[in-house]
Amino acid sequence: MMQEEIVVSRNAAGPACEDTCRGDVLDAALTLPLHQAISLLCDTVDLDERVDAHPDWSQRLSSRVRSELGKALEQRDEQALEEVHGALFALYDLHTCDGTEPRAINQFNPTLTQVRRHIERAWLDSEGRRLAVAAPAAPDGRSIVEAIKRMWSQHAVVSHPLFDFLEKEASREQIVAFFRSDSALNLRFFDLLLYAMIGARSEARTELAQNLWDEAGRGDAAQSHVNLFQHLLNVVGVGPADDNHASVLGWEGLAGHNQFMLACVNRAHYFKLLGVMAITELLDPAQYEKLVNGCKRVGLGSEGELSYYDEHITIDVVHGDGWLTNVITPIVDQSPAIAGDILFGAAWRLSSCDAYYSALHARLLALPMLHGQAA
Repeated sequence: MMQEEIVVSRNAAGPACEDTCRGDVLDAALTLPLHQAISLLCDTVDLDERVDAHPDWSQRLSSRVRSELGKALEQRDEQALEEVHGALFALYDLHTCDGTEPRAINQFNPTLTQVRRHIERAWLDSEGRRLAVAAPAAPDGRSIVEAIKRMWSQHAVVSHPLFDFLEKEASREQIVAFFRSDSALNLRFFDLLLYAMIGARSEARTELAQNLWDEAGRGDAAQSHVNLFQHLLNVVGVGPADDNHASVLGWEGLAGHNQFMLACVNRAHYFKLLGVMAITELLDPAQYEKLVNGCKRVGLGSEGELSYYDEHITIDVVHGDGWLTNVITPIVDQSPAIAGDILFGAAWRLSSCDAYYSALHARLLALPMLHGQAA
């Protein structure tokens, strides 16, 4: 069964709240679905002044957020998970939006920052209990790299049926739907790499710079990964979207994006980002190889549109080894205490990918029934 689409772009409030948006923004934010309420607040350029004029309002919003978090993270209510991760996506978008957009003024708005931190703390606490990752008693770089490789090779997501389906059975329509779902994170990845470079240890900078250079097309703008992926979308008829098609994601897809951004914008969680990134580089090559085989099976590839995935099949093998050898190993050798964060990031990414792939697989399988076609 397809999940209800959730709009998380800067226009996320949408037609459903146009009337309330014309009224009092703060009152509307207490009654709208949480993701719409937070998007509305992000777009309110005089938010500071409005909140200052109603000193009790922030506490009411915090209470509402805590209530929604309880439903999402304790009761695992699907709609609450959609709303919480949609809200968090909108809050993170403030950190990457174009500086000409009016909402950029709210990047560090204290009310919105407090909401973000409420969600982050509750989410991390919930995931920490669920994953229960423990670092070795006396970690060093080599033992942590071995632990990451073992964690990766033994996880079910490595052989997730989604990619066998894409390779052997999926229709062109289903593969294009996969591309659309893959858009938000792929088109944001350059920014994520930049975040990884901020405050990086000197030993890791060469590897990180090489990753960024490859992501940027090694000096050829047409070969930048963002442009390669956009070319693919253009060829298959997926037009541009303000939110890079994040609106098609269920909560599992939003959570995967939010996972990166949580570790990017919070310096205290930087080392979790290294684990998240390492697993991403390890997972992609084999899975993308199956995807490319499926694309060719349905007639794609004649216009160079598969270059984005072809590039990752080859280069991510190098990047995966580079992350482990040149980034994680020296950092853990220098600071063994951060090994737990790196391992948590790796386990967290494996888990989020597994959940996202399962949800997407179910959604793709539903597409032929929705359109009265057989795959």
